[in-house]
Amino acid sequence: MPLISFDGLNVPLEEVQENPARYATRLERAKKTPGYAVCGCKGSQHAIPLRLVIRRYGTLFHLARWPDDGARHDENCTFHSDEDPASRRSGDPQDAIRATPDGLNAKLNVSLSVRTVERSTRSDGQHSQHSAGRRSAPLLGFLQRMWLDAGLNLWVGDSQRNWGACNAQLLGALGDGKLNGKPIQEVLHVMRRYEESEQAAIKAEFELFLSRIQTTPAASDRGIVVAELKSVDSSKYGHVVKIRQTFESFFASKDLIEKTAKSFRHAWPLIGNADARVVAILVIERTKDGNLRVIDIAAQLCSKAFIPCDSSYEVAMANRLVAERRRFTKPMRLEGEDVLLPDFIFSDTRATTVIEVYRMESNEAYRRRKEQKQALYAQKRTNVVQWVPPAALATVAFPPAA
Repeated sequence: MPLISFDGLNVPLEEVQENPARYATRLERAKKTPGYAVCGCKGSQHAIPLRLVIRRYGTLFHLARWPDDGARHDENCTFHSDEDPASRRSGDPQDAIRATPDGLNAKLNVSLSVRTVERSTRSDGQHSQHSAGRRSAPLLGFLQRMWLDAGLNLWVGDSQRNWGACNAQLLGALGDGKLNGKPIQEVLHVMRRYEESEQAAIKAEFELFLSRIQTTPAASDRGIVVAELKSVDSSKYGHVVKIRQTFESFFASKDLIEKTAKSFRHAWPLIGNADARVVAILVIERTKDGNLRVIDIAAQLCSKAFIPCDSSYEVAMANRLVAERRRFTKPMRLEGEDVLLPDFIFSDTRATTVIEVYRMESNEAYRRRKEQKQALYAQKRTNVVQWVPPAALATVAFPPAA
């Protein structure tokens, strides 16, 4: 992790990410003068400092890469990017998710405010209150885009990554953006990593956010929470959903959970598994009795280090790569694009080397896509590491790191 300089301090980035409250006062001063922090990933090689944006989130502050500066950072730096969010900016105002200098501007296909609560169902949530004009994104697409812009699909050879780093990088990417036309910090809450010393502050922050979620006889104002799922248990009236960073409980209907388990069939069985993480984006509202109800949910399967994965086999592969301190990327498929993306790509080998975790050999359509990939790799002379379960992962040989 690089050293970060601000307000006369030189502090490891990991320390700032995991203890944001400790540095809030100094980051607030640095945000005013000189208006940025400095990344030390390349020492003092550059006359022009590698500036970092300091963004406020409630009473805390988080760091983000300076617009269009990602390629200037060392390739092992958290803030490095060959493709900055600026390169994904589109001149098309109808795009569902747009990267802006201030953060993400997104429109989701779920309404954050409805006039009546009696008809609040998952199907209602599939349509934005603005039916024409700008396109809208599904919950999973938005969660994946957050992960991509935060650089959480990249691994630079660290030993581990916890939720504190995820929280900091996600908030840095979201910035002062907008969601369905509203300030993103008012309608979306990324849970903080639980710290015993900060328990009261974390609870107060979350309660402040939840206080904006209100239901009256005339309308229901909803909110969105991003957190790691802890458990989903049956109850007398449906299911109880719990997330790791709070003791708060959320209620969900049996129909919603059954649909969600089917839609995210690779992630759902691994909730609570010690070798995996399941991150969820939940749309919540208040019932007439004041309880918190989940009306829509999307789940993303991740490795122990929060690398996004598409199956339990990919989780095992990502965990091994992290354990061996390899550098790699998990390409992310957004809204059906790039159907021939590899599962992982080494970023520490001299020649381009991809990793493919082949499965579902009994599925004819899957076998055809596999053959397409293999033909494409052969045509481009791409080095490929293959794992075909049920063969043991330990038998798969990795090329040496350069």
